[in-house]
Amino acid sequence: MGNAMERRTQSGAFLERTPETIFTPEQFGAEDRLMAEATERFMREQVMPLVPRLESGEKSLMRALLEQAASLGLMGVDVPPEYGGLGLPKTTSALITEKTALQPSFAVSHAVHTSVGSLPLLLFGTREQAEKYLPRLTTGESIGAYALTEPEAGSDALAARTRAHREGDTYYLTGNKIWITNAGFADLFVTFAKVDGARFTAFLVERSSPGLLVEREEHKLGLHGSSTCRVVLEQTPVPAANRLGDEGQGAYVALYTLNIGRFKIGAAAVGLGKEAWGLGFEYAHERKQFGRPIAEFDLVWRKLAWGRTLLFVCESALYRLAGDLEAVFSTPEGDPQSRWRYVAASFAAECALIKVATTEMLDWVIDDALQIHGGYGFSEEYPVARLYRDARVNRLYEGTNEINRLNLVERLLYLRRRGLPLTLSRSSAPPHPNGEREVAPHSVVEATLAALRHLTGKSLFALETAQEIPQAFVEPLSDALIALYLLDSAFVRARMTGDPFQQAALALYHEHVRRHLAGWQTDLAPLTGETPPRLMPQPLAPLYEAVWCAL
Repeated sequence: MGNAMERRTQSGAFLERTPETIFTPEQFGAEDRLMAEATERFMREQVMPLVPRLESGEKSLMRALLEQAASLGLMGVDVPPEYGGLGLPKTTSALITEKTALQPSFAVSHAVHTSVGSLPLLLFGTREQAEKYLPRLTTGESIGAYALTEPEAGSDALAARTRAHREGDTYYLTGNKIWITNAGFADLFVTFAKVDGARFTAFLVERSSPGLLVEREEHKLGLHGSSTCRVVLEQTPVPAANRLGDEGQGAYVALYTLNIGRFKIGAAAVGLGKEAWGLGFEYAHERKQFGRPIAEFDLVWRKLAWGRTLLFVCESALYRLAGDLEAVFSTPEGDPQSRWRYVAASFAAECALIKVATTEMLDWVIDDALQIHGGYGFSEEYPVARLYRDARVNRLYEGTNEINRLNLVERLLYLRRRGLPLTLSRSSAPPHPNGEREVAPHSVVEATLAALRHLTGKSLFALETAQEIPQAFVEPLSDALIALYLLDSAFVRARMTGDPFQQAALALYHEHVRRHLAGWQTDLAPLTGETPPRLMPQPLAPLYEAVWCAL
């Protein structure tokens, strides 16, 4: 895209500076909130009461619910109106995804259809392909699936063994795909194969195609209400008109689609995290032991205070990214497909970051919610047990969190080699309040942000010439990058709103980041060549109490 778009918003900009403003949930209008409320009402009244039937294996019921969601417009949130969709802003799309996440089996079925099952048509489809398939996907007449993973090609998707060869105007596909969500009832499979064993290519394969066989449902740890099957292709004919993009362009189709999908996983994780936190909060106030509600005990309410803090910082980061994505989509420059591709490629680092941060937050919040329930949390009679097993997969699909940590670092290195500026300050140690000097809270946070930018910037600078990134550095560097983005986003949001809870949560999260900073500096010292400074930790007790009192 052109310079005007790049000036408006740029991937990796968080490494250089703190923005004056970001998009925050407080900026949603009445119409956005009404749509979110309608979606939540649909989930609680129409979907959640049917969970026992969904989990018993009644797969036709899931399809019926998806068709019902389509009648509310929920199957075409991102699809342009010309193809029957709503074409909503990415901010509103994220908000609706939060609400559909309330029931994870439905959420994954819906997300695969609306994200990786439909977006490839917007990213790489011809007008003829879009006109043929998108209206049917939007109305729920057709259900989409995404057939990428194979027995020997998981994280290394390009190791796929599914083959395609062309005869005239037809390709013939042969191979096996595994862990295919919606496979039990999907009508259209976005499928990847190597043409002549070499050129990784994407195809639109209809369920009715000869030689396509959907095998039995997998027995999964969680998401028992969703359909997940192996798909076998045996000389399956696919018209050349159903090839997505050019031959050999399949890696771009796969990765661009997954980048946007990771952003959507972040929104779902925030939504499900709020639900789990609410269950823990409610139970802690209802459950009495030793003559009083367990919410009055420090070891319980501190879990709730920390969980709400994590939700605040992750939500702030999620909607910051959503606002940046929408800034690109709303520019008049370029055609819509070019904007989709630009966003999917350019913000790969932030999408990977959000996926890791939010899914790890989700596991922490759900684990604490279950712990608060005690033995009852281990019973399937309580909804937190189902959330616990359903949430675990979020750190696995659409790229494991380990792969996404690598993606985050590698993508920022790519941007750096293309001229992304880095902030390398003189000092790598943030100041801290002590008995002799008082530092304004914002100044303390800004100093920590400066230290994080210095640490991550110098580490990336040192890795620029590396042929392969030593993975021993990936974890501390990605952790520092995630902390920088989350702290920066929470700082700007709290500064914009002045909300007392947000100020308290910012202070608590900031102190946790400061305590980890010394460890990251030590682990990355071989790259920076600097001796980590000694940091004086501040007492956590009053910070936790401030958050709890502000809830």
